[in-house]
Amino acid sequence: MAIMKELLQGAEEVAVKLHRKPHGYDQSELKSLDEIAPSISCGSVLLCSGTAAESRLIEAVDGTDFSHAAMIVRFHDDPRLYLWTADTVDKLEDQIEKESNPDHPGTHLLVLKDYLANLDVYYPSPDGSKYRFAVARLGGIDVDEKRLWSVMYEYDGTPFPPTKQEFQHWMEGQLDIDSGMLNSFCAQMVANTYQKMGWLKSIHPPNRYNPGSFAKTREINGDMTGGACLDHPQYFKL
Repeated sequence: MAIMKELLQGAEEVAVKLHRKPHGYDQSELKSLDEIAPSISCGSVLLCSGTAAESRLIEAVDGTDFSHAAMIVRFHDDPRLYLWTADTVDKLEDQIEKESNPDHPGTHLLVLKDYLANLDVYYPSPDGSKYRFAVARLGGIDVDEKRLWSVMYEYDGTPFPPTKQEFQHWMEGQLDIDSGMLNSFCAQMVANTYQKMGWLKSIHPPNRYNPGSFAKTREINGDMTGGACLDHPQYFKL
């Protein structure tokens, strides 16, 4: 186990040194969340480029700019955008009144803008860099809000796995071994929700998917079903 820990730490150090922001990325030219919010459909995927060493390793393995994936939720009678996310944040209130501790980590439904505004505070960068955000819009389907709420209520409170177990479960997924949903990393919960909603085929277990899977839209759209498809990610700022 100590060898595995050392290997992961070594890989993270290499990933940090090799990381570069995307070619042509200029935050000053990006549209704000408020500007693009009306065009974001329920079920769209939020993609984040984290700043920690673990995040850089995930991005390197993915071959993308992203280390976190979560699902944006909007309801027909509520102007706010929410985020269905599996992570370690424990300072924001879950909007699903199920767990006794509303600030619990793991899987929860949070207010999107509050989440994005606090990421650099909760996960300060060792090198001064800041989080980058993008959205891959979901299209081709009409969201059954009642069904979605039922799925979220069922999985709300699912624990986030320790890093070593997260990596193990992802590796199992590459072999199409289902690790189950007793705990869940971020992309696993997005994939699980998509499958439960009938948007993603169940030909692979949810733990096969990583954040970059939802950025490589040409590839993942081949796994989508029911008319669902994801558009190419668009970067934005707060």
